[in-house]
Amino acid sequence: VCEKKQKLNFYGRRKGRKLRQGRQAQIQEKLPRVLIPICPGEEQLDPMSLFYPPVKDVWMEIGFGAGEHLAYHASTNPDIGFLGIEPFINGVASLLSKMERQDLNNVRLLNDDVRLLLCNLASNSLGRVFILFPDPWPKKRHRKRRLFSNALLDKLSQQMRP
Repeated sequence: VCEKKQKLNFYGRRKGRKLRQGRQAQIQEKLPRVLIPICPGEEQLDPMSLFYPPVKDVWMEIGFGAGEHLAYHASTNPDIGFLGIEPFINGVASLLSKMERQDLNNVRLLNDDVRLLLCNLASNSLGRVFILFPDPWPKKRHRKRRLFSNALLDKLSQQMRP
């Protein structure tokens, strides 16, 4: 999963319909404030350091879609930090809107491939990981496109606390 030389192939859509002006403004103004930094090289990212005030635990959702599940958990668990990973920019814009409406300050986002973050995340740093609808690639010949794999599960097992 973390080969630095290996190019990560991504097969999903990154953008759907054109964003409305308000959503585009949210992406430009709010996303940089909550964006998870990807550290090149060997530097390990402690996800607890992304949150102020400090949080008790960090949970991650991979592929949050429009963000309903993530926003619900973030609002009901204000003492937990949430990492939301979604490459589809329209979904990111939708969650940013929910975060503003519900005044959620315990969410950090990455609008890219989760494998980039997993390569830099400190071991035993996640309490829970949500992957609700993992792969829209049902055919056997699409196996290479699937994110959900033994390699991903191995990496997640290193990042999660026992």
